[in-house]
Amino acid sequence: MIKRLYPLLGGLFISVTAMAQSSNDALLYSPMQPHGTARTQALGGTGVGLGGDYSSAHLNPAGIAIFKTGEFHISGGVAITQNISTYLGNGSLDNKGNRSNFQLPSLGLVMATNKNDGKSTWNNISFSLGIERLANYNNEITIAGNNKKSSLSDVWVDDIFDGSDATRALGTDLSDATGLTQDYQPPTGNKQPMSLASPSRQIGGLLPAGIQQRGTLKTEGGLNEYTFAIGGNYGDRLYIGASINLPSINYKETLSWSEDDADEANKTNSFGYFDYYKNLKRTGLGFGGKIGILYKVSDHFRLGGTFVTPTWYSIHDSYTSELYSDIEDGAGEVPAKSVDGTNGYAVEYDYGYTAPLRAAAGASYFFGDLSQPKTTQGFITADYEYVNQSSGKFRMSDNKGTENSLNNNIGAIYKSASNIRAGAEVRFQAMYAVRLGFAAYGNPYSNDGYNAGVDASRKVYSGGLGFRNKGFYADATYSYTQGKDRYQPYTVFDAAYTPKAAALDYTRSNIMLTIGFKF
Repeated sequence: MIKRLYPLLGGLFISVTAMAQSSNDALLYSPMQPHGTARTQALGGTGVGLGGDYSSAHLNPAGIAIFKTGEFHISGGVAITQNISTYLGNGSLDNKGNRSNFQLPSLGLVMATNKNDGKSTWNNISFSLGIERLANYNNEITIAGNNKKSSLSDVWVDDIFDGSDATRALGTDLSDATGLTQDYQPPTGNKQPMSLASPSRQIGGLLPAGIQQRGTLKTEGGLNEYTFAIGGNYGDRLYIGASINLPSINYKETLSWSEDDADEANKTNSFGYFDYYKNLKRTGLGFGGKIGILYKVSDHFRLGGTFVTPTWYSIHDSYTSELYSDIEDGAGEVPAKSVDGTNGYAVEYDYGYTAPLRAAAGASYFFGDLSQPKTTQGFITADYEYVNQSSGKFRMSDNKGTENSLNNNIGAIYKSASNIRAGAEVRFQAMYAVRLGFAAYGNPYSNDGYNAGVDASRKVYSGGLGFRNKGFYADATYSYTQGKDRYQPYTVFDAAYTPKAAALDYTRSNIMLTIGFKF
């Protein structure tokens, strides 16, 4: 019988938070970036109090009720991401990560049924079906520094006592097989496991110069939301809508981690180097919904609000790892692979996660002579969004103890955040448009020591151009995101040996084009 190993996230939580949900994504399932069509992203991601764009289905479904004709659109774009790190005092060598990728951020169809035209009747009902990329996971983080306290292999020593069979298969078993971890017999007492790479806890404490650590974390994929929305228009004043959302997770992560003896000339201290590689493939499907309202206070002023239910995810992880060690015993480099101890299969785990609910409100003001479409006119719009990041919850029916521990950690690490988005558009001759936008995403981290005091808020600056004529339109947008974050490569059971998280300066440039057809 083929045995599949399922790692408990108790020991893996540091991997989940440090490698997936904090440093590189700033909460993997609660994206902190504008999304939508090129027009929406040029406006800073606003849309709750605006409507009239396909992205309304993903922001405030009431906004699609403004459509009285059908529409189809497709978008494409390129994202260029960079992280500059400071780790253990090093902020200049091997500290830059760069990643570029092509993406299809939005694809959708809107259909409208016009029934009436009056102030006291339901005038039309609109439907939409499509997909938007809520989060782009393509990223790279590179860190390097001299560590005189601990090694990643200290985590594998901890797992000898506290890890599951599966977590040990990804690290501890490999370090044992290559001789990196060994039993040490002190002058008095029982034998105890030690790591030859640990500067502070190695047998005899023989690494006073410390170790050189280098790590690169590459991620790819995205969080795509498939949405069906319906909206109704009452008297061309009141718009209501609802949507069913099916977010899909496609996430890949590759960690390359190397440690070398900082005293290269010493070939007799039982440690030369090790190179460790860990690969994660994560897939998942979620379910959630949105309800929204949009009201025209006057022809020049609109108000909107939307409520997003918690999103329930079912997630599957698949891990493999490799380790290559040289402990200067004359054997040279010794390899080990996780699949060698798992009958050739990856370490796998299935679990659930509930992303927190969200609520948002928006307002738009239109200027110019709206009765004359060819005159210069436009609008300004703004949204406010609230999300309590600390309310995210893991679900593990087969291990409530680990579930409670993880959720307690989430409550301590994260907090509620406020996000603000604003944009403006000026249209000329009913054909050409110029747009500007801005978004500020609040810091999702609490102020505890684990987060290294990092304020991970983000700011997004955007602008774009639009063209519309005879049922065809094209919009082009450029946006620039900047912010700070942190990356915790690992934690040791004894907190004194846990290295301080690397501080990150994060930037992303996003270029995209949307073309659409009305019918």
